[in-house]
Amino acid sequence: MGPTGAGKSTLVALLLRLFDPDRGRIEVDGVDLRRFRVASLRSRIAIALQENVLFGATVRENIRYAVPQASDAAVREAARIACADEFIAALPEGFETPLGERGAKLSTGQRQRLSIARAVLKDTPILVLDEPTASLDAETELRVLANLAAWGKGRVIFLITHRLSTIRRADRIVVLQEGRVVEQGTHEELLARGGPFHHLASLDTRGEA
Repeated sequence: MGPTGAGKSTLVALLLRLFDPDRGRIEVDGVDLRRFRVASLRSRIAIALQENVLFGATVRENIRYAVPQASDAAVREAARIACADEFIAALPEGFETPLGERGAKLSTGQRQRLSIARAVLKDTPILVLDEPTASLDAETELRVLANLAAWGKGRVIFLITHRLSTIRRADRIVVLQEGRVVEQGTHEELLARGGPFHHLASLDTRGEA
């Protein structure tokens, strides 16, 4: 969590090895990322961005984009976890409904849920979600996050967000400012410290009031 320009997206780029750090290192299970082949590393990371790239194919084909061999049952389960199953069922042809270019037939929130379903279907040990619920109402957001928490047991999920309601479920919150980690801890610990996270939380609460 952190203000715009704090370095959140840069950290994701480093995790994916779009470029490597000038100093220090990033480790997974104690192993420097630079020891992994790039293709091998990226095959173990799924990512859903705030900008949801969909194609003029069917709903099923869009969810299956990264895993074309996935079973219908796996596609349905990924849609359920992302809380996309209900609106998909209401579409004229369900999972076989063709989407317009860039998913133009869907709302922003529906496109966002399909993007999450696509990332979940990849079934990787690391999942990165960049503002995953920015366009969802509060009730749907809670359901999606609860489903992801259950699905994510034994995995690492990175949530990049400005929203306090999204981040409060995290096991560890890392607060960035100007490219540096300034705080980390649980939601309760950081609120009690009265530092940068407390300030961001106060701004978020005022924004929702």
